[in-house]
Amino acid sequence: MKQCIKIALIGLFLTLSISSCSERLSGKDESSFDSSRKKVEAKLNDKEKANLEKALRVALSEAMWLKMNEPQKYNEESINRISLGMIDGKSYGAVLDLADDILQKQQERKIAHLQNEIDSLQKHKTEFEQVKKELAVFQLEPIELGLEDFFGEPVPRIIVTMKYMGKKPLKGSQGFSYVLKKRSSQTIISNEQAVFGESDSVLQPGEFRVNTIVFNQQKKDYPKLWSFPRYPVKGINLTDYDLELVVTTQSIKSNDRETVLPEGSIALIDENLKKLEKEITEVKKEKISLDDLELT
Repeated sequence: MKQCIKIALIGLFLTLSISSCSERLSGKDESSFDSSRKKVEAKLNDKEKANLEKALRVALSEAMWLKMNEPQKYNEESINRISLGMIDGKSYGAVLDLADDILQKQQERKIAHLQNEIDSLQKHKTEFEQVKKELAVFQLEPIELGLEDFFGEPVPRIIVTMKYMGKKPLKGSQGFSYVLKKRSSQTIISNEQAVFGESDSVLQPGEFRVNTIVFNQQKKDYPKLWSFPRYPVKGINLTDYDLELVVTTQSIKSNDRETVLPEGSIALIDENLKKLEKEITEVKKEKISLDDLELT
């Protein structure tokens, strides 16, 4: 038993002796660092020298992050000063351990950042859906096609009617957008916006907001729109004429409260969420170490 204790103590003594005699980097200043690095590298092979360089670069990248994200704490310190402070008094092995810890910390920060983006987008999506629900009180009625004189020439006009489906009178203004496209190519023919009503205007349930879109394309491209025996044509199906009309309720202002449709779309939010969720899954699977890094 005594012999085992003696052996253990001898082993501990040797470990401490080797540790105390190992060369260490100095972060006192640039000159001290350069000279101490030469002493450390004198005992390293080429692979170990490369690992030391990688570790020092990782420390420098962390110093850059700290300088940018914790300016009050590091206001009077340069990036080099911060990085030198990290490695001051550390041996080759300790610097490598430091770098591995930093890489782990950086990965955790990246995951947290991606999760914050996902949470923010989820919140935005919920708010977007709520706004769409609040604006979904108008219904598009069957489209009509008229023909009016424009400087002596007959020109088709598309009559768009939105019916108010709410159960209570709506006091205030309403804004709509009207996007007319060539269906086959999705080329936008016209993109108009219209606002109806004033702050004291009252729209009763079942009443309408009517807008007219003057069709500004050439007759030779859409001859059938000029060829009906009688106008207005009620319930015309624009898709039969390679046309598509998208009508969107953009805003409702009522009782000093304005509900405005945000830019973008739910589909775009879902697309971005899918990308972020894929990215965060991949980052969580990564096991980054110095061996994975390359010197360039």
